[in-house]
Amino acid sequence: MAVSDGGAAETPTRGDLRRAPVSLLSRGSRFKPGVWRVSRSDGPLLLKDCAGSPPWWRPLARWLLAREVRALRRLDGVEGVPRLVGRVDRDAVLLSWVEGQPLGEPGTTADAPALAAALRRIVEAMHQRHVYHLDLRQRRNVLVDPAGRPWVVDFGAAHAPGPVGRLLLAPWLARVDRQAVLKVLARYAPEAMSADEARSFLRGQRWRRLWPFSPYRDRGLEAAVRRRLRDLSADGGADHEM
Repeated sequence: MAVSDGGAAETPTRGDLRRAPVSLLSRGSRFKPGVWRVSRSDGPLLLKDCAGSPPWWRPLARWLLAREVRALRRLDGVEGVPRLVGRVDRDAVLLSWVEGQPLGEPGTTADAPALAAALRRIVEAMHQRHVYHLDLRQRRNVLVDPAGRPWVVDFGAAHAPGPVGRLLLAPWLARVDRQAVLKVLARYAPEAMSADEARSFLRGQRWRRLWPFSPYRDRGLEAAVRRRLRDLSADGGADHEM
């Protein structure tokens, strides 16, 4: 039986999906769902399905998928975030299709300052709904559509805390997402950073070196941001970074 999430039409069942043309985008792994493009007469949809996960990983995969559903329900109506179409069953969900290329692909950063400003607006709108993505440093989680607008996708690592969690963690969770926006500027348009943005980015990088779960890679971003601070200082617009 399909589960409806309040959309205009009932969510397709697995039987419906078996009859629809589908194309595999990602096989997934362990507790990560497989990702499929489902072609329909009214437009494509994105299917996330963890039914193919190994049985011993599937409970965790279902739990993570439920977390993503919770985050997307909170974000319903936020511009720049895919819409949750509905639950197919406990293993699968359908999302609206976003036509775009991952951030960093040719043509996606032609106007990096405007792109970063639009991404910042999406992030702040997410935070107003108390949802924190936490994985925006991965460029594949930001798509840029043909009109140059960013879309935040893949909320598998997102956190949507309750009242106590928001009280205790919100400032730190929000900082993770905001640093990711600054990283877009640092990578593609450091010359557009203000002194405050440059300093905030460098402070974040110092903390980033202490993160034990993934290797720290600078790739020259700090040097570019420090040059920006020196240029601002030479123009009388900033003090030297200490």
